[in-house]
Amino acid sequence: MSAPDPFDDEDRPLGPVQDSESLLREGRRFQMENNIPALLGHKPRFLPWALLAGLLVLISLGIEIFWPLPGRHGPLPACGQVPAGTVSCQQVAAPPASSGGGVAH
Repeated sequence: MSAPDPFDDEDRPLGPVQDSESLLREGRRFQMENNIPALLGHKPRFLPWALLAGLLVLISLGIEIFWPLPGRHGPLPACGQVPAGTVSCQQVAAPPASSGGGVAH
């Protein structure tokens, strides 16, 4: 004669599972009934993720320090008024001509 089943059918929840412990019990029962071996996993390791986060922060700081964005020090000068040796400038579009039918404010 075999050993008694540790889980009786009366332990099975009939409706939706509200309790996480009963959900885990149901999963263990299903695992035992279908001869599914337990997972032989390991605890999650956070050190690689912490190192990756640190590396990304260092890259971000390096970009900020050694490759600053041009808008950081004010807008680029207009191309018509650049001194000699200026590498970057911006094209300034002429303001649109206003028609005579303006809106009263």
